[in-house]
Amino acid sequence: MYKKFSLLRSLSRRYKLLILSCVDAITALICWIIFGPPFSTMIATNFEVSLAEIINQNYLNFFIPTFITLLYFFYSGFYRSTIRFSDSRDLISRAIIGSIVFGFSWGIVYATEYEIIRNQYLLSTILKSVLMAYVFYAFLQISRDTARILLNPNRSKSIGRPVLIYGAGAAGNELYNSIKHNTDINIIGFYDNSLSLKGAEINSIKIYGKEKHLKQLTLKYPDLEVYLAIPSLGLSERRKIISSLESYKVAVRTMPALHELIANEKKMAEMQDLSIDDILPRHRVKRSEVSFFGLTLMITGAGGSIGSELVRQALEGEPKKIVLFELSEINLYSIQEEIESIKISKNSPVELIYVLGDVKSKSRLKEIISSHKVDYIYHAAAYKHVPIVEYHENISEGLKNNIFGTKALCEVASDCNVKKVVVISTDKAVRPTNIMGASKRLAEMVVQSIDAEENNTKFCIVRFGNVINSSGSVIPLFRKQIAQGGPVTITHKNVTRYFMTISEASSLVIQAGEHANGGDVFILDMGDQVKIIDLAEKLIYLSGRNISHDGQGEGIEIQEIGLRPGEKLYEELLISGDKLKTENNKIFRSVEKYPSKEVLTKVLDDLYNASLSNDVIQIRDILKINVEGFKEVKHE
Repeated sequence: MYKKFSLLRSLSRRYKLLILSCVDAITALICWIIFGPPFSTMIATNFEVSLAEIINQNYLNFFIPTFITLLYFFYSGFYRSTIRFSDSRDLISRAIIGSIVFGFSWGIVYATEYEIIRNQYLLSTILKSVLMAYVFYAFLQISRDTARILLNPNRSKSIGRPVLIYGAGAAGNELYNSIKHNTDINIIGFYDNSLSLKGAEINSIKIYGKEKHLKQLTLKYPDLEVYLAIPSLGLSERRKIISSLESYKVAVRTMPALHELIANEKKMAEMQDLSIDDILPRHRVKRSEVSFFGLTLMITGAGGSIGSELVRQALEGEPKKIVLFELSEINLYSIQEEIESIKISKNSPVELIYVLGDVKSKSRLKEIISSHKVDYIYHAAAYKHVPIVEYHENISEGLKNNIFGTKALCEVASDCNVKKVVVISTDKAVRPTNIMGASKRLAEMVVQSIDAEENNTKFCIVRFGNVINSSGSVIPLFRKQIAQGGPVTITHKNVTRYFMTISEASSLVIQAGEHANGGDVFILDMGDQVKIIDLAEKLIYLSGRNISHDGQGEGIEIQEIGLRPGEKLYEELLISGDKLKTENNKIFRSVEKYPSKEVLTKVLDDLYNASLSNDVIQIRDILKINVEGFKEVKHE
């Protein structure tokens, strides 16, 4: 029997639909025999007349309605859809209409054939037509259900991963209809604590409404997944729900946001991992709406995490031109592919210029900035990975790029009368414990010193902390380690960090640039610092896994591997003094001291000479003297 059904499943779509239409014709024949002339005639003649004779005498009464109905099915697309989706709303409506067509076309043919339009039998004929339509539809559904079982035997075995849909409203119902045919998913129920839904069901699927039900389900289904189907819910409410689910150690996934669904950027069934916004205790930053109309922008490091997002958001401001300046060919190629696609989809008139170049080359910078008449520059080109720059062999290159590259860019920008230069810095520049941080602090001093000179260019610095999902970020690493079954590695149990998304950081960089008066050091409001170990635990629990303590028991172990060279337990954003408010409550201004031009020039000359010979000892000595708070941290 199984082999026969396997053969049936292996048939081409054309043959399956041919078989299906034959089944529908046979179904129509059965309905006609029972509710049409054959059965009633046989009863009236006390079964003296054979069924074959009756069919032969009344074949048009069967053939015409059946032909019309099958014709409707073909032209309405009823047969174009696969059997496993035959219970979707549009196909059900077509089946209902087809059944009505069959029942009433039979009634019309029958009434015309027997000339009973005006006699007392008309009402009974109409009733028979309704009954025949109803029964025909029932038979259609039975045939489709049977076919689905035969063609998809695994559906009835509930072998898919158990899924609980959180939210029994319109979105939850739509999500159910979107995923119910997926054989990898076994929808075990809905969860909604609304009193109006108590004891209710959706498509024969039970709605649970109490926390004890969640506990019972997690015990019954250890690998339970929860799909959040509340796209319109505010962020704070979502966090409350996610926090409550954390203790049950279930994997939580969520629907796309409402604005993504409305814009057709995402589909209902495209379940995705929780965003970091759902986990971190902080408020989301609104996207910038700065206009660049008529301006030419240049973004250095345009292929990096921040640089590429700056390009995306700058494109929305509709500038005249964007110059994408990048050292890495592969990074430039990647952002070119993406941004050209965005430009085409939005029919944007913005001219995009893709330039390979090194910010340390003043001649290359001058060539590009002057030829394209650049108005604004966003400087995101930097070496930023602390352990990498801390390596003995990389220290000189880190200084050359971060300090002298920034110096070259600012000097050329001033010479070319660029209107504004926004330089991106980092919290690691505050009382740094590593070369990277010290190099960024000196770069800040360079920017402030150049700004203090007489020129037409406004320079400003934007300083912020860790950016989520940027290259080298801890979040993607944790997700990868969890997916591999662990262990999840942290440097130290007491490490805390500021966190902000790439989109938010880039948006605030653009907004900060609008407030620049010259020489400003802007500090972004990063929210509260977050313990890395707490973040790791949340990600483990919300992926449906347990934590293994000291390697004991099932679950994912969190391993402490020690701080890397140059790392410290916590980061700071302010060197000294108070934060001054700006018009944007997420952006603050800091007044920071910097050395005179003469002193800074001497420091830079000494540092440059030391970097040429890669004299690491001298480099560190110069930084200790001239960068406030700089000290080396030795980790065991």
